[in-house]
Amino acid sequence: MSKQSYQIRAEFLEFFKNNGCTVVSSDSLIPTGDKTLLFTSAGMVQFKQHFLEQSKDSFTSAASCQKCFRTSDIEQVGLTTRHLTFFEMLGNFSFGDYFKKEAIAWAWEFLTKNMLLSKDKLYITVYKGDDETVEIWKKIVPENRIIKMGDETNFWNMGDTGPCGPCSEILIDLGHEMSCGKPTCGPDCNCDRYLEIWNLVFTQFDKQLDGSLKNLPRKNIDTGMGLERLVAAVNGKKNVFDTDLFISVMKNAAELLKIKNEGKNISILRMLADHSRAITFLISDSILPSNEGRGYVLRKILRRALRQGKLCGYNKPFINELASTVFKIMEPAYPELSSKLSNIQSIIKLEEEKFLETLAAGSEMLSGIVSSYKSKGVNVIAGKDVFKLYDTYGFPYDLTKEIVFESGLKVDEAGFESEQKIAQEKSRAAWGGSGEKDITFYSVLRKKTNDTVFTGYDDYRSEGKVLALIKDGKEIDGLKAGDDGEVVLSQTSFYAQSGGQSSDKGKIENNNFEADVEGVFKPIGNLFAHKVKVVKGLLKAGENISTIIDIKHRKQIARHHTATHILHKALCEVFGDHVAQAGSLVTSDYLRFDFTHFSAIKKEELIKIEKRVNSVVRKNSEVCIETMDIARARNLGAMALFGEKYGDVVRTVSVKSEDNNATYSMELCGGTHVNRTGDIGMFKIISESSIAAGIRRIKAVVGVAAENYILNEEDENRKLKSELDKKDASIRKVEELIDEIIGFSSAQKHIPKVKLELDKKDASIIKAPERIDEIINKCNALKNSFISKEIDSYIKQIKEVNGINFLPILVDNVDVKTLRDMSDRLKEKLKSVVLVIASKNEDKAFFVVSATEDYVQKGSNSSKIAKAFAVAINGYGGGKPDFAQGGSKDLSKLSDVIKNAEQYI
Repeated sequence: MSKQSYQIRAEFLEFFKNNGCTVVSSDSLIPTGDKTLLFTSAGMVQFKQHFLEQSKDSFTSAASCQKCFRTSDIEQVGLTTRHLTFFEMLGNFSFGDYFKKEAIAWAWEFLTKNMLLSKDKLYITVYKGDDETVEIWKKIVPENRIIKMGDETNFWNMGDTGPCGPCSEILIDLGHEMSCGKPTCGPDCNCDRYLEIWNLVFTQFDKQLDGSLKNLPRKNIDTGMGLERLVAAVNGKKNVFDTDLFISVMKNAAELLKIKNEGKNISILRMLADHSRAITFLISDSILPSNEGRGYVLRKILRRALRQGKLCGYNKPFINELASTVFKIMEPAYPELSSKLSNIQSIIKLEEEKFLETLAAGSEMLSGIVSSYKSKGVNVIAGKDVFKLYDTYGFPYDLTKEIVFESGLKVDEAGFESEQKIAQEKSRAAWGGSGEKDITFYSVLRKKTNDTVFTGYDDYRSEGKVLALIKDGKEIDGLKAGDDGEVVLSQTSFYAQSGGQSSDKGKIENNNFEADVEGVFKPIGNLFAHKVKVVKGLLKAGENISTIIDIKHRKQIARHHTATHILHKALCEVFGDHVAQAGSLVTSDYLRFDFTHFSAIKKEELIKIEKRVNSVVRKNSEVCIETMDIARARNLGAMALFGEKYGDVVRTVSVKSEDNNATYSMELCGGTHVNRTGDIGMFKIISESSIAAGIRRIKAVVGVAAENYILNEEDENRKLKSELDKKDASIRKVEELIDEIIGFSSAQKHIPKVKLELDKKDASIIKAPERIDEIINKCNALKNSFISKEIDSYIKQIKEVNGINFLPILVDNVDVKTLRDMSDRLKEKLKSVVLVIASKNEDKAFFVVSATEDYVQKGSNSSKIAKAFAVAINGYGGGKPDFAQGGSKDLSKLSDVIKNAEQYI
């Protein structure tokens, strides 16, 4: 009898729910249970605090189906029948509740009675010293099906010391045809015949420094079973890719690439099915392609997948289309994918397009490297050169080897692997976790206290008891006047920083003590730590104290927070449903909102957004806050934060429409808000920018902050108008500019603007327009002088590359027009040269590439050089064979790339 994956997933959770376990939703792939990890790689990660007795959850046993991601076996994905990067881990857990007897009995019952797996095909492995587990299994299966194994496979350790314990695995025999063929082949063999289905970990010991084991006072259960393997076993398949979780994705990939699922294509289609699942869920959990951390890993697997299409002769984006098939399969278990699919596909497609451009530019760069080595008579390309192509420019290593081989050369593979190892070690060293505060101290403290009760939604003032005083990371007896420290209270009216909203400020006091509260944070759970500066008196643990928030500060934050919700909705109205929140910050001074959008925003669009938000504000609609089941909230259309994890009961914030009967905006939110939209006052956008590929950022102000911003702007405009009305002052300003600015191009930039403004004035006011022309002439004279002096110094830097006179130049604060002038003068003086001239300005870089006619005739191509140079600095570029230009907003690599620019010649 066959079963679909969604049925098996649901039956597993229902089985353990009926046995008293609390069903817990999957955590994000960004771990909430362990901030030091890049990804959630096992079901137990979100329960780490439960295992360490640091959680305040009331349940003592749980079951989950956890999204997981690992890259430890990525090279095997597609080549074997079972290796995956993204998978779902079915697990049941006990935190001092049930133990071995129940865990073993339930596992056997579920597999043989619920999943109907043949008992004759199941084998058990146990730890060689775990006689207790052996005796339990002997009552269930024949003893000849129980195999004792050693520490390497059947004993789990958290580290060199600490919690540990024996494991027991349940394996299924897939048949003789899957065997390695050795006479010794059995359940302890590493071949594909005996597949691990379920691993039961019995955490019962505390390992000491000397290696001895002490019994833990509270024993735990941690089990894990790959859903994909179980689905295959239940349906009699010997391959996880032959299940409903993968078949449709592989079929879609084959249709897009116009290949058949046979021969070498099998491994390609398997890899694409796995990687497209991983990519879809990583982006769903708010991980975006980047050059570091989680985003770097996402970018690597996305490019790895796209590379397979390239190998099949397909040169267009296609992974984004596979995401749609993944969605159809996984939606029953992960309904949140529905609202994110369009956004996920847009992000994928943008990244695919960028990589295809990289491949084109990388091929040209590699061609140059090959030519350089051939001209030197060297047959082996150094590993560092190959690795630079791979790591810096994202050019696939296997493609490099293929092209190099076709060119009659070889790659120093050992050198490449050495460079890769060095880079991996640097990456591991650089990854120090999320940067969040170490919670070990607070975890211990929390065991002694209860969570802080927050009363601040309804009250601006509260009374609480001092539970702990902290200074320099240590618990202390008292805080006195002049001290900085932290105060943990039983109850507080202060909102702690969370969900993108900054904390309240104010003071805490009693008859003998007063301190300013400068910030509040939650290091673990709902334990509130108040960062204070003691003004007077002495405070000791156990004393009662009043918490008094700064009401003006709180209300301004609330205005900004509600405005953020309205802005989110307005963006969806203007741009479409692909808009999703990618981050936010709400303070008393301003709001910052990051969102997904894939093109620059026009001025008229910003005006439209601003007007839409202000129209909602003016309607003075009611803002309603309710607590409800998450299922009901989703049915009502509540927007959830990208990648955020929610409980079964959520707090919703709704902005009503004009008649207050319908809802304009509804979000899941724990922050503070205004009562009516009219309380916001005025909404004003102060900036808009791009912060990453496909991510835009808007900064805005409301209420008093908006008033202050507009008053400041008006003041600045009045000053400017006053300056322009005074012609003599304007002229002096230009003369001062010439004297003060080192770079002549900056003077060139400002003079015409001033002249234009002056020309607009009444002729009776401007009596000496010839003075402006005189100043412009002075600027041009300075410019010519500057260029002449600099050209002489640059000529000394010329170098010969493959028989070509090559001159790379880096200058500061020079515009494109001046770069072209410099290029023309250098070519005129040098007669035969290839130039790359780049300028590093305040927030962007410009560059030009130019070649004299003799080199163009010999094959030099400025356009190709510009495109390769642009890829290296994350920019853009192009032109004609004799001249090209480009730029970039990323200044981080410019200096290094210009130093090594000869590789593009």
